[in-house]
Amino acid sequence: MFLLFFLFSLFPFHKKAISHMPTEVRLRGLASWYAEPGHVGRKLVKEHKFTAAHRSLPFGTYVEVHNLKNNRTVIVCIDDRGPFIKNRIIDLSKPAAEKLEMIHSGIVPVELKVIRYAAY
Repeated sequence: MFLLFFLFSLFPFHKKAISHMPTEVRLRGLASWYAEPGHVGRKLVKEHKFTAAHRSLPFGTYVEVHNLKNNRTVIVCIDDRGPFIKNRIIDLSKPAAEKLEMIHSGIVPVELKVIRYAAY
């Protein structure tokens, strides 16, 4: 037991992972939404969560997404990579897009604010 404690004290991984992250990050750009492809008619657990895809934020990071057209806000957890279309900064799950009232428009201008980085 003591040996494990000693070894983990030599390598403080969790402190390094969080210490280099900025305290507040805000980004502006376009958001789109996605439904799980190939799962029409089947309900997936993921489709009912407020999740999103981002190109570089760590998985498990929580982000507040603010729709700049109607001032609606939702908090999502990053659990996927994307969007892979130029000029878009985040892809939202369908429930998150519904909360932002962006289903019909498909793409809206948003501001992202990192609420909590993933703890490693």
